[in-house]
Amino acid sequence: MTTPLTPFDEVLRVLVAMLGEDVAERRAELSASTPLQSLGMDSMKYINLLLSLEDSIGKELDEVAEHIELSEVATVGDLVALVERLRDL
Repeated sequence: MTTPLTPFDEVLRVLVAMLGEDVAERRAELSASTPLQSLGMDSMKYINLLLSLEDSIGKELDEVAEHIELSEVATVGDLVALVERLRDL
């Protein structure tokens, strides 16, 4: 039986899958305080990331879009908090 992923691990899994080998190599160094911009994130990548996190959120992005303010998502921890908040809507 597999242990469910924590929200942090879910976000890291999607980040690594989306951003590739460079982020995969740095995975052990990533923490909640890691700036997303340091991982090469831009506005289009944020949208793609959120689309990739729909399963984790449990809702379609268009259902929760009004509750997302990208300017408030600067770190991996901010992204985890956003996923958890959207999941609870």
